[in-house]
Amino acid sequence: MRLSAFDYNYLDANRIFMAVSDRGEYLERRDVAIVCCGMPVAMLNWGFLKPPYDDLGGTAASVRSYFADRKLDFRLTFRGDQRDSVRALEAGGWHRKSEPTPAMTLAMPTTLPTPPSALEIQEVRTPGELVAYREAAFRGFGFPVAGAHIFLNDRLLVLPEVRLYAGLVEGMAVATSMLVATGAVAGIYWVATVEEQRGRGYGEALTWAAVAGGRELGCRHASLQASKLGRPVYARMGFEHVLDYEYLHPPEP
Repeated sequence: MRLSAFDYNYLDANRIFMAVSDRGEYLERRDVAIVCCGMPVAMLNWGFLKPPYDDLGGTAASVRSYFADRKLDFRLTFRGDQRDSVRALEAGGWHRKSEPTPAMTLAMPTTLPTPPSALEIQEVRTPGELVAYREAAFRGFGFPVAGAHIFLNDRLLVLPEVRLYAGLVEGMAVATSMLVATGAVAGIYWVATVEEQRGRGYGEALTWAAVAGGRELGCRHASLQASKLGRPVYARMGFEHVLDYEYLHPPEP
C-alpha cells in the first residue's frame, strides 16, 4: 500500500472534521492542505506539506500568512520519510518542539476478537446517541466537553464514508471510535475511553469495531495515528508502524 493512500485518508478525515464543524476551514491545493479549527489551538491548526516539494519556502510562507491573518498559532506537518527535504526550512528558523505522531497500519483481518462481555458496541445513528458519544470522546481525550458539539455534530451522521461507534457499559457511553473510509483505507479516529473505565480492553474493542466497519465497506487496510497511550495496544493488535508525521513550528518573531 502506497504511503500516499494513508496521507489521503488522514487529510480527508480532517477535511470532514473541519467541514462539519461550526468554525473550521479546510483548504487544499497541489502543494499543501491547510487545516484550521478557527480557534487558538496550535495542534488543530496546521499546514500539511505535500510531496514533491517544488517550492517549499513559498509554501511554508503562504501557510504562515494564512494563520497570521487569523492571528492563530499553527504548525507545519510533514511525513517523516521527507525529513531531509525540509531541512532548508529548519535552516531558516522553523523548529521542532512537538513529538512526532506514529502512523500505523493493519492488513484487514479475516476474523475479529470478541469484545469484553460487559461492553455493548453500538453504531451511533441518532442525535441523542451522538450527544453521549461526543461527551465520552471528549472526556476520554481530556478536552472540554462544552466544545464537543463544535466538531462532533449531526452533520457526521449523514456521511456514507463515516461511521461512529460507542461502547456502552450499563447503558452509559464509556468508549468511542470513528471510521473514515477512503477507497482501500479504513482510517480510524477518535479512539478514546473515559479515564475511570480504562484498562479493561474497551479502547481495543472499539478499534476492532471500526476495523470491522471498514471491512464491510470493502477496505483492505486500516490506518491510524497513535498516541503514546495507544501505541502499545495497537502494536499488540498487529498494527505496524510505517511512518511518522512530524511537525515544524514557525520562526520566533
